[in-house]
Amino acid sequence: MHAELADDLLEAIDSWGVSAGRDGMASQADWRTLAENPVHLERTARPSHFTASALPATADGARVCLVLHRRLGLWVQPGGHFEPGDSTVAAAAAREMYEETGLTGSLSPVPLRLSRHPAPCGIGAWHLDVQLLAVTSDDLPAVSDESLDVAWFEVDDLPDQMASGVEGLIAAAVTRLEESDLPGPPGPGR
Repeated sequence: MHAELADDLLEAIDSWGVSAGRDGMASQADWRTLAENPVHLERTARPSHFTASALPATADGARVCLVLHRRLGLWVQPGGHFEPGDSTVAAAAAREMYEETGLTGSLSPVPLRLSRHPAPCGIGAWHLDVQLLAVTSDDLPAVSDESLDVAWFEVDDLPDQMASGVEGLIAAAVTRLEESDLPGPPGPGR
């Protein structure tokens, strides 16, 4: 898992190209330094390890799908740890999105944000989350064992109980969708 995924992680961080600012990481260079050590791809790495998430959004940016995290009791985007079969950050984020919502979509490999936050998994102190945008249809999502609920929300009517940083992630997704020509969601059978 490590070589191909590690190379892709470095490419994702390089493509982000913006200072991380408030989350305690001084810059893109800090993220790159951690990503250069493949041990940080493992969920057992301490004090931090990388994760991948995808924010499912409609192509017009009007709606997003969030999951009510079982441990946190807060609404978050789907995401989680890298698994042995993951060869890219986008593949890991797409897998997590599908596992947690049943949704599929077109993922941009350029991160919306890089988020350093306390790890709710209880392993290590920090998640270094590479947060991607997934353009998808607003099909009915399915609740997984990892969540208490999953639902679509209008971006101008978000739930009160969101995890820190999710509102900023949604704003970044809306901006990205307004500024780019990302592909639409996959058609039936894809």
